[in-house]
Amino acid sequence: MLSQKKLQKIAKNIVNVNLGVREKDVTIITAGPKSLKFAEALAFECAMKGAQPSIQYGSDELALKIYKKINPKFLKNWPKLSDVLTKIADVEIHLDESNPFLEKQLPQKKIEIRRKIIEPIKRKRDIRLKKKTMRLALVGFPTEETAKALKTSFNKLNKIFWNTMDIDYKKLYQYNNLVIRKLRNAKKIRIIGEKTNLEFSIKNRKFINGCGIIAKEKFGYLNLPEGEVFIAPVENSANGEIYFDLPCMGHYGKQVEGVWFKFKKGRVVDYRIEKGQKDFEDIIKNVSGDKDRIAEFGIGTNPKAKITGGLIIVDEKVRGTIHIAIGDNKLYGGKNDATIHWDFFKDMRKNSVVKADGRIVIKNGLLVGFK
Repeated sequence: MLSQKKLQKIAKNIVNVNLGVREKDVTIITAGPKSLKFAEALAFECAMKGAQPSIQYGSDELALKIYKKINPKFLKNWPKLSDVLTKIADVEIHLDESNPFLEKQLPQKKIEIRRKIIEPIKRKRDIRLKKKTMRLALVGFPTEETAKALKTSFNKLNKIFWNTMDIDYKKLYQYNNLVIRKLRNAKKIRIIGEKTNLEFSIKNRKFINGCGIIAKEKFGYLNLPEGEVFIAPVENSANGEIYFDLPCMGHYGKQVEGVWFKFKKGRVVDYRIEKGQKDFEDIIKNVSGDKDRIAEFGIGTNPKAKITGGLIIVDEKVRGTIHIAIGDNKLYGGKNDATIHWDFFKDMRKNSVVKADGRIVIKNGLLVGFK
């Protein structure tokens, strides 16, 4: 764990640089037992700006107790408080603290009941985020349990995570713009590599600069640590195959590794998973909507990010990797409507290329023409 002094410095950066919190902003901060001190540091920095912070507390332990025993009919009740907060909050900061061992036990059928009920609230939030009348940051928070699930040491995971956070966001914005210029006006993307030959259309879609500075972002959503350029492909355009050689700990602690997808007209029509197929299927069979359709193509751009072994919020930002997501993408300018958005990662630093309209723009993980 970082010292309180360092956490306070990072909190100040999130409030001032990343989110640009202002006087009178109603700011909701969600936290768990291990991230509570960090939430307090964020609340303090918000208060110093004249904002109005409030901390909401929850835990995976409590969620598991509730979901195991709750009568499903209660999950269908309209969540009034969430609805009100979505209407009045100017800023939301969600600290992504998790215990994968507890999350894996959550009953997915009950989870999906709740996901469907809160879907209209999520869409209201998305509209506000697109208009930037609300700013939201999902902030990772490494835990001992996450490190254990990833089969790595907490010290290593902790160091990687906070180093990834500690970057010059203005330089990241400039580098991302360079990547976007390489891809501007492209109509087709092709990815070639190990067990991979996938092509899809991005015609009339715009790349998004995930630079970590809300004032420069296309919409009011941040995913910290930041560092990616991404786009919503045309939903029915993906054809071919892709192999994701990097492990991924996705929704509710579910872990997969060695994932191979075959796409036809945008949908996953076949798949093979070397590790975690049962976990994958437990999620997929219980979610709804366009859950098997291509949703996102992303390029990692954070110079300090390193592979953690599956922590999405870091691994998708590693420079030299790409990621493809399936599921929902409405916030990113797409048309998929689903109760899931799941990213999968590929290391492009060996025998791999990304082409835009036939031109090689990334070769072996490196942006062509960039020194």
